[in-house]
Formats: sequence, structure tokens, C-alpha cells
Amino acid sequence: MKTWLKIVLILIGIGMISGGIVAYKIFTKPHRDVTAEKAVTLTAQGLYDAFRTNEANANQLYLDKAIELSGEVLEVSANQDGKTVVNFKTNDPLFVINCTFKTNPGELKTGSNITFKGICTGYIPDANVVINEGVLIK
Repeated sequence: MKTWLKIVLILIGIGMISGGIVAYKIFTKPHRDVTAEKAVTLTAQGLYDAFRTNEANANQLYLDKAIELSGEVLEVSANQDGKTVVNFKTNDPLFVINCTFKTNPGELKTGSNITFKGICTGYIPDANVVINEGVLIK
């Protein structure tokens, strides 16, 4: 066998082994547990105001961080995966804080005040702030 063919086969083998190791590490990475994380405590209105006034600064402060959010429930629904989604009320009738629960929080009623802890995953200008992996605190 020619030496260049041996080199190519060795490189392909090394690439396959490396790819397998990377895939294994990605798929066995533990999920983030928001209940164990220290959270930034805010009201729904405070989070809305932070993103509305200075989105870049709010992204630095809150994006991909645990947020403990208190506020009035505007709407309760379920997403396509069957998970409970709560929209928190803000002073702007067109803007909500959208929170998806990791586990079923039980019976939640529109108009009630709750405290929720989750991971802030983004801001959609003129629509909502998205928080996922949430758990009900009270």
C-alpha cells in the first residue's frame, strides 16, 4: 500500500475517533438545574423595563442567567411539547414575559401573583422576554 494512502486512512481514523469523543461529551452533558443556582430576583415589570430601556445592558445582566421572577399571571397555556407556559403581565398590553415550566406547576390561575425561577434565554423586541426551564417558587 502506498504511504499517502496509509496517511489518509490514519487521519480519517483519528477524525472519526475525535468526532465520536466530541459527540459523546455533548450527548452526556448534564442538564442545567435551575433550582440549585443562585438567581437574580426581579419583578416582571422590572425585567421588561430593563430590556425596553437598554437591551444590550439587559442582555449582559440577565441572558443565560437564573432569574427569580415575581408578577401577575396574565395567561396560562401549554406549548407544543405539552409544557405549561405562563405569560406575566407588564404595563405594556402588547408585551409579556413568557415563562415555560420544566415540570408541571399544578393549577395556576389568571390574575394570581406567583414567583417563578428559570433561565433567561432571550428578548424578542416589541414582543416578549423568554424564560425557560422554570420551576414554581410560590
